[in-house]
Amino acid sequence: MIKFVTDIRFVMRLLAIIFLYPLSLIYATVVALRNKFYDWKIFKSFEFTLPVITVGNITVGGTGKTPHTELLVSLLKDRVATAVLSRGYKRKTKGFHYVEITDTVAMAGDEPLQMKRKFPEVTFAVDADRVAGIRRLQREVENLGVVILDDAYQHRRVRPSLSLLMVDYTRPVTEDHYLPYGRLRDSLSQKHRADVVVVTKCPSKMQPIEQRLMTKKMNLYPYQHLYFTGINYGFPRPVFSKTAVLPHTVHEVIAITGIANPVPFIEHLTTFAKVIKHLDFPDHHVFTRKDIKHINALAAAHPGVPIFTTEKDAQRLQMINECSEQLKKQLFYVPIKVAFLSASEGEKFSKFITDYVQKNKRNTILHR
Repeated sequence: MIKFVTDIRFVMRLLAIIFLYPLSLIYATVVALRNKFYDWKIFKSFEFTLPVITVGNITVGGTGKTPHTELLVSLLKDRVATAVLSRGYKRKTKGFHYVEITDTVAMAGDEPLQMKRKFPEVTFAVDADRVAGIRRLQREVENLGVVILDDAYQHRRVRPSLSLLMVDYTRPVTEDHYLPYGRLRDSLSQKHRADVVVVTKCPSKMQPIEQRLMTKKMNLYPYQHLYFTGINYGFPRPVFSKTAVLPHTVHEVIAITGIANPVPFIEHLTTFAKVIKHLDFPDHHVFTRKDIKHINALAAAHPGVPIFTTEKDAQRLQMINECSEQLKKQLFYVPIKVAFLSASEGEKFSKFITDYVQKNKRNTILHR
């Protein structure tokens, strides 16, 4: 049996090399030319008269951009007027749109809506054209002091004043390949454009020797700042009914995920219960009636078993009318926060970001 599984894996890898690797070479060529055109100023980049902070990655999904964007918002919102601009992936609306807490996922996208509900006093907007979006925010948001661009590291039409690059500890970029053979959507060499590199999803008990090895692998320039963060999971909260109560003791759970990398989430659940079923959907998955029928049946078959999902998935599940009353009583999401591996590094990061924005506030009437 073991030999059979090994043979299947070998064949699958061989087929991937034969069919996907050549496509990766074509993709790499296109990406390299695009970057060179921006470097040579054949393609135009735009700068702005206020701090623009971009948060992104060079891989496909799952590096922790959203919780780090939320961290920036929490650091800056009480100091300067802050706006967050996202593309609004998989939304049905077009053009520029201000995100409201009453929006649906179809109107704003799941991640912008999640952040808006967490920080209702902050301006959130979505626009695929980041240049036009920033210009509109400058015109319409009073005393705007900083714009945070969510998932825009590859969006080189905007020349940010500060760039944060997220790198997933569980999927090292130094060992990855271009799409579609691997998960890289940009060249590893493009990490030189980042002012700050954050290695995310690190184990809480990461040893100093591991940090030193990762630092060596990243091979950053002296001007770049490197930080290591993990995930703090909060107490589960009901997705629907505020009166839903989690049992005092939980031995078994069901998991529902529609995120790029569910491994850390599942590992967290296994620290206190046995995951008897995991419904693993693609990132930003739009739940169909068939999906909900299946999930309703799971809830009915396991009425005493809590069903856990992620904070992002909760935004989409809340919008579905077909969820049964039984499911609503059992469905909980787990909020997350960024956790620096040491308190001193967290303080250092906070000071770096807040000092930078305070010193570079340029969106004044005199400057304009």
